[in-house]
Amino acid sequence: MTSNYSQAAQGLAPPSPGHRRSVSSSSFSSTSPRLPPCPILLHPLPPASSLAKESAAQSELELDRQTRQLHREKELAEALQDQAWSIERAAVREEQGTWTKTLQRRKNEKKGGVEDEQWGDTKGFVRPPQAYELYQAIDKHDIDYIMRVRDHAFSLLLQKNGAEFPIVYASRIGAGHRDVVILLVGALSRYVNHLEPEDFDKKETKDILKALRANLKLAIDHSLHSSSPHLLSSYLQVLIMSEGDSFLHRAVYELTLLLRDPHSRPVLEAETMVRRFCTKELRGVAGGVGEVEEYVANAALDLVIMAGWSLVAGQVGLDNLPTHTFARDLRTYQLFSEAMDEHVSKLHKANPRYRKILRTIKDFAGDTRKGVRGRLRDVAGVLDQDE
Repeated sequence: MTSNYSQAAQGLAPPSPGHRRSVSSSSFSSTSPRLPPCPILLHPLPPASSLAKESAAQSELELDRQTRQLHREKELAEALQDQAWSIERAAVREEQGTWTKTLQRRKNEKKGGVEDEQWGDTKGFVRPPQAYELYQAIDKHDIDYIMRVRDHAFSLLLQKNGAEFPIVYASRIGAGHRDVVILLVGALSRYVNHLEPEDFDKKETKDILKALRANLKLAIDHSLHSSSPHLLSSYLQVLIMSEGDSFLHRAVYELTLLLRDPHSRPVLEAETMVRRFCTKELRGVAGGVGEVEEYVANAALDLVIMAGWSLVAGQVGLDNLPTHTFARDLRTYQLFSEAMDEHVSKLHKANPRYRKILRTIKDFAGDTRKGVRGRLRDVAGVLDQDE
């Protein structure tokens, strides 16, 4: 009985692992051939249309990022420029003195006079700096040295070394030296901004301004052919400032004469006056350059505002608008609007047609829902139409 049970148990026992492998191997090889190893994707690739959409979306995001970067750089340049010009001319002269007084003070120091405070906070030079040293400082991005040259050897910033002026040389190096270019154009602006009206008649000043304008015009033409024309409007602004207030007074007077004629086109003439400062190459750009067109429109609109106010102010015995806010966004318009509100009773005595000109300027020139070019078009749509 026991032996029979043992035999039955042995017959029911599971096969050994080796026996099982041999059986399964033989059965596998007999039923299906062995396939070579091959990598597979756990998930299928998205369709080509989805890839195209994703690629377009990523391209738009990158374009938006680059646009925002350029916008930030523009805002930085404008902020630096605005910071340099934010203080009124009178306040700047009171705080730092004028260029004429500075030159006179230095002459007195050389003669053994009492030493006064320096022009700027930088340290002077033991010996006069050389042009090649300035260009080395530009190469090395040595802002401190360039500022010392600006404060103590300004004329060196206008001298050509080899074939290029410093501001053109710095702009050719590339975007990494943009802050150097901003510093240089700011130095030119500061020089012009600190001149007294009588300084513009002096031979020394005329020579410096002639070199300054040559620098700016070359910088404008170079920027047209570069990938970063962000400072074109700044160059143009300093170029106009270099003419002094005499240009503004002359332009306002001529526009005042045109405003008296109901069949004239004063807005178009104001725009033409500003464009005369553009170089030939800049005027030849098809469609214009965006930032330059913005500045031209801003300057032309301010000339019309100042001329319109001057037209009425002469009749009722009021002062003309100041010139230090010229072509600085809405500042001239704000002064104009405040002056109108302050002298309402006197303005009623003016010629009815002249009052209509003021109302047109106030209604359209300050419409912040539109850009400056749109505001200029609206003003021109009324003032440049025959009556």
